[in-house]
Amino acid sequence: MENHEIKLKFALLLMLFSCICSKAQNIDRPNILFLVVEDTSPYLFPAYGNKTIKTPNLDYLAKNGVIFNNAFANGPQCSPARSSLISGSYATTYGNDWHRNGHIVPQQYFFPQYLREEGYFCVNAGKTDYNITKEVQKKYYPLVWDKMSGYLSDDKPNVSYNDADRKGKPFFAQFNNMTTHMSRITSVSVDNREPSKINPKEVDLPSHVPDIPEMRADYALHLDGVQDADKWVGFFIDDLKKRKLLENTIIFFFSDHGGSLPRGKAFPYETGFRSALIISAPEKWKHLLPAQQGQKSDQIVEFVDFGPTLLNVTGAKIPEHMQGKPFMGPDAQKRTYAHSFRTNTEIHFDPSRAINDGAFHYIKFYTPYKVHGLKQSFQWGMPSQNAWDDLYHKGECEPEYKSYYEPKANEALFDSKKDPWNMNNLADDLAYAKTLSNLRKEASMHIRKTRDLGFFPKAVRDEFVSRGISLYEWVRTENYPFNELYDLVEKASLGKISDKEIFLKYLKHKRPEFRFWAASGLTTMAYHGDLKVIPNQLVMACDDKWHSVAATAAEAIALAGQPEKGISMLIEQAKEGNKLSLSALEELGNRVAPFTDDIKYLAEHGKNKDIKFLARGILINLGELPMSQLFDSKSTNKFIKTQKQRIKDWAPTLPN
Repeated sequence: MENHEIKLKFALLLMLFSCICSKAQNIDRPNILFLVVEDTSPYLFPAYGNKTIKTPNLDYLAKNGVIFNNAFANGPQCSPARSSLISGSYATTYGNDWHRNGHIVPQQYFFPQYLREEGYFCVNAGKTDYNITKEVQKKYYPLVWDKMSGYLSDDKPNVSYNDADRKGKPFFAQFNNMTTHMSRITSVSVDNREPSKINPKEVDLPSHVPDIPEMRADYALHLDGVQDADKWVGFFIDDLKKRKLLENTIIFFFSDHGGSLPRGKAFPYETGFRSALIISAPEKWKHLLPAQQGQKSDQIVEFVDFGPTLLNVTGAKIPEHMQGKPFMGPDAQKRTYAHSFRTNTEIHFDPSRAINDGAFHYIKFYTPYKVHGLKQSFQWGMPSQNAWDDLYHKGECEPEYKSYYEPKANEALFDSKKDPWNMNNLADDLAYAKTLSNLRKEASMHIRKTRDLGFFPKAVRDEFVSRGISLYEWVRTENYPFNELYDLVEKASLGKISDKEIFLKYLKHKRPEFRFWAASGLTTMAYHGDLKVIPNQLVMACDDKWHSVAATAAEAIALAGQPEKGISMLIEQAKEGNKLSLSALEELGNRVAPFTDDIKYLAEHGKNKDIKFLARGILINLGELPMSQLFDSKSTNKFIKTQKQRIKDWAPTLPN
């Protein structure tokens, strides 16, 4: 009997050891490969209907996988989108939605660490861009990745799933390709670059942009990049076949957000959020796909879902803090809405939140007095963007393309099926009142449910970083009044006369984010023409130590019937180094014309390059400078160098 018990215990130990070895080698779990491209909307790909180019390698993936029609990046720029993906949660929850701005986050932020705990070999080649500080990177990257290389990492050699240190483990590998990045197009002038291989006259230009030669030239060059990216994908397919890994590897091919043409990347429309997503699975793992191989799926998928999905597929437990839902695997879930956000373009703080249910796209604008077409030093390197600017400011723009440069409504509703380019706002159409109300409520609930930190101005976030404090953790330890802030933000977006006293009360709040939104509410009132008398509290707020509050208060005064007083305050703020005052001055348009000499002074003697750039932009809008003087020669040469590099280095990361 005793001998039998010993044998039984020994057998159990062997089984346990076998399980441990199996987990380490993970022969029953798939490899997972992410192939990520930049700044590329679905409409650029033949898999989604583009007839101008051919992409045989992506067609191969589609034939052996599923094309997702409703895949959404949570943010319309690289860093907020990737921050949402790596954390399995909305970047707004961590305050990491400001593109590009480093924050302090807890270790739980990174989902690959949970795959490593399950025995996976995890590598990242080419890009991270997770909106975290250098200190956080040094502390946590060694825990998250077995190997990494390239952008924002200290390792220079190209890491790969073929690394000898993998030693038979299953792998999760992410490779990034920058060839389709907007910087492929930012040459300032079409004359500064080699022409595209594709004839610009033969492309089918998307409808959300005006049909002008520069737009066609940029679009054709972007399509060249998509074909280069397809060739890059081919290297991985061939390598996996050669090494007999393809039969056990699930491939995710996707773009990190919408495309490069103006009003795409960085903006809250479907052209900014929709991502191309093709997931290919071998015969062994095809049961994990949400549709049959070779088909398309209308299932709604968000970037926050990727981490939970990988954990679900590999059998790992999904941590409770993750907000995404697994869309593949044994516990896959369907979602009703895709939630997205947009916070800024460079210094311009213009937050909005978007919801898509597959049929309609809803946007809540919280600062309706701000225009989208405010100049910034990267996107305006595109010849197409500069040409569109010229059309508008010279009064030659078609009516349907003017709204990009004009103040917004406080919300928008678009029919995704009939109007995929989001050109016809249905928010005032009574036939859609119920849909509008439902999506509006969902947006309001979502910012509360996720504890959205995206309404904090940048300088407020930066102060926490300077003190070594995680904003995400601070608001939880301090019992922060989230709902009180959201109530104020929503009131500010409407700017109702009945809320004037509430705004004035919050102008005295101890927290700067509350004072900002109080000032913003009064600015919205002034924009609507409902601030007839300028309160003393608003004048005093122009001296607030927080630049966002001071500039917004001065803009309210300028819109409230005293443009000379408000603009004078903004100019003085700008001379002291307040960049945000330039954002306000640009959106005030021709009201600034009497102050041209002051703007010229800022363009020459501004305290920093951002102020000089933005001042030049205002002078261009007023007709005082030609568009060719927006960038100095040094900036233009840098653009051209990078633009050529994107084309030359079209396969920057390879499987080796």
